[in-house]
Amino acid sequence: ILTEKINLAAGDFEKLAKAGNATDKDYQNAIKIGLDRFAGIYIDSENQERICYYFEELMDIVGLESSDGQLNNFRYGFD
Repeated sequence: ILTEKINLAAGDFEKLAKAGNATDKDYQNAIKIGLDRFAGIYIDSENQERICYYFEELMDIVGLESSDGQLNNFRYGFD
């Protein structure tokens, strides 16, 4: 289930990248949508770390410097 949701997020990033005109806000919105897909699922701390790592990899691929605090909020409950 977690892998499926990460793959959906990667697909969201891919669509934005292929469009060729995505802004940082567009990618940050894709992160929000991606993280929202995990709502209501129990995720232990190790898997939370792994999810954040995958999002950081996606960010690196597109050159996005910041998730606008979303990854910290997802992982630790605060920015």
